[in-house]
Amino acid sequence: MRKFFHPSNMAVFGVAANSRNLGKNIISNSLEMGFKGEIYPVGREPGNVHGRRIITDPGSLPDGIDLAVILIPAGFVAETLEICGQKGIRHAIISTGGFRELDDRDNPAEKDMVNVARRYGIRFIGPNCIGVICTGSGLCTPFNPMRAGKFKKGPVGLIVQSGGVTTQCAYYFSEEHVGFSKIISMGNKLDLDEIDFLNYLICDEDTEQIHMYLESIEYGRELTRLAKTSKKPIVIFKSNVSKTASKVAYSHTAALSNDDRIVDCALKQAGIVRVEGIHHMTVAAKALQLPPLRGNRLAVISLSGGFSVILGDACERYGFKCPPLPRKLINQIEGFRRAGVIRMSNPM
Repeated sequence: MRKFFHPSNMAVFGVAANSRNLGKNIISNSLEMGFKGEIYPVGREPGNVHGRRIITDPGSLPDGIDLAVILIPAGFVAETLEICGQKGIRHAIISTGGFRELDDRDNPAEKDMVNVARRYGIRFIGPNCIGVICTGSGLCTPFNPMRAGKFKKGPVGLIVQSGGVTTQCAYYFSEEHVGFSKIISMGNKLDLDEIDFLNYLICDEDTEQIHMYLESIEYGRELTRLAKTSKKPIVIFKSNVSKTASKVAYSHTAALSNDDRIVDCALKQAGIVRVEGIHHMTVAAKALQLPPLRGNRLAVISLSGGFSVILGDACERYGFKCPPLPRKLINQIEGFRRAGVIRMSNPM
């Protein structure tokens, strides 16, 4: 699994020198983020991309490359995996879409892809994903241009089902000054899924807390079992809870909806923190970086009377107490008052 995040080299299939090509963004993103490994661009037409010659004959690739990133039409993915297998490549990110999320009937391209991968023992992320962002290695495989140089290294590992949400998480976490270790875009999860990545991040030394965006949960028992035994906190933003969303989710990542009442109870029993949006994920990430509370008695300070009322409600709602402040502390605080119109209460 480590080679998905820390490859010593990688081949990018589907690269062209023209301005509209998406494959070359995978190379530029990784270079901007500081990836030091060798990158081999592979494409149909000769040319140069970011100082690298495009390889038009995949058979000339060196043997044993750590990682392949594939962004080509769906009908050619199996053929490309065949080449990867022959060259000893055993890890692939398949960014290509157009599989079961587009047509859930008999899909020969999908079957061929899975069969070839199994025959060669190739483990893959996707398809229909943007892959991996790893701040530790500088690997950044999204095919859309990213401001990768601005991403902050930190303790949060993210497992995300949607490519667009992956990108938004990377930007939003960085804007909120929350650093991350790894972000994984899973897509259709035809091979590796959230259980595989959760197992990895639980043991990952660079990750202290795990956040997940899921549109479906196929292996709920295993997910909750891992959460109960994990020493790292787990936060989940679970979408696809309405009839309207379920139709979109299936055409997006082939995600089936779950009974949300069952999901909610199961997550609570497993000690998983459930949130309702990306912003709440960043709030949870900040809170989880604070030292653990020793009890439920709080001293609450706000910027205005209105916010102190809101905080008072929140404290009581979540089981915290706001005891009166000690007279000695009140006397010290009163020395800072200017107009003398603030009542010395808790919340203040």
